[in-house]
Amino acid sequence: MTGGMGVIVPFIDLKHFDTKSFHRFLITNSPSERHHQSVYLPAGNDRAFTLMEVMLVIMLLGILTVLTVPSLLHSNDRWLLRSTAHGIANDIRRVQRMSVQECEEYKFELHTKKFYYKIMSEVVKSDPIKTVNLDSRITEITSTLYNPKYGGDMEGYRILQFSCLGSPNQGGEILLKTKNGNSIRITIAVATGRVHVYE
Repeated sequence: MTGGMGVIVPFIDLKHFDTKSFHRFLITNSPSERHHQSVYLPAGNDRAFTLMEVMLVIMLLGILTVLTVPSLLHSNDRWLLRSTAHGIANDIRRVQRMSVQECEEYKFELHTKKFYYKIMSEVVKSDPIKTVNLDSRITEITSTLYNPKYGGDMEGYRILQFSCLGSPNQGGEILLKTKNGNSIRITIAVATGRVHVYE
């Protein structure tokens, strides 16, 4: 029997279904008994998603995206700043350690406009011991380290130099920023040259 909303079919145990048992069901039960053992199955069209449901799902996905993307960008910025700042701090400590161990003056040179830094020997005039180009996602560097006031391409140059005793020529700080406004600060103590990273 069919209707406007669905189809009435006999109840069938699909786990144990076979043609013989179905045939036996038809023979041993009257039409009225079969009707009482029937179940209602919705018509095929009733099981489809409506346009309203699809639009609701899309709207919820859009809201979740708006909420999570800024958080992901912030987390990515923080990771980038941390890794860069700790890399710079470790290289400054390396410069200080080499100055003490070899009793020679080594320098940490930072170019705030071209976003790179170098480790140099003050005694041996040769190629840099190490050169690091900073990630392009870091969009601003400011520093209060010693400014030799170079002009032209060397504008924005900062120098941190250590003596054989490990003391710096001048203390100060380095501030790194990203375009999303996140920042991190590296400080160098005046007397001891000790390096700290502040988030």
